[in-house]
Amino acid sequence: MTQTELNIKILSPERILYQGPVQSLGLPGVNGYMTLLPGHAVMVAQLDSGLVAMSVNGKAEPSLFISGGFVDVSATGVTVMADVIEKLAEIDVERVKKSQTRADERLLGNKSTAIDVPRALRAKKRAEHRIELTGAGKSAH
Repeated sequence: MTQTELNIKILSPERILYQGPVQSLGLPGVNGYMTLLPGHAVMVAQLDSGLVAMSVNGKAEPSLFISGGFVDVSATGVTVMADVIEKLAEIDVERVKKSQTRADERLLGNKSTAIDVPRALRAKKRAEHRIELTGAGKSAH
């Protein structure tokens, strides 16, 4: 019997964002973007920040932003557990721009003050992805 759908659950520490069958699931892995299709091999992979794309009943579902966490692909389904996940329509662009500015200030600021550089870089990357995905970074011409 050929499998035609993946049973998935996408969740963060706060909530379940999606649960149900999909024909495909695209995720940002730390080693590159991955597309999961029915019958995918069992695996566990670390996730990066970026876009989550799903196809349900042959139609693209509204995309989600994800940052951190991992995906667990088993014989019975796919579980995406993310540190941060939100619907693109829920992203507060002004708050994200402030976060990006804070990260930039930490990275470019006073070097005599100890900062957690990897954390600041992750915050900057997360903010840049959010801005890019919402289209807020595009300038009007």
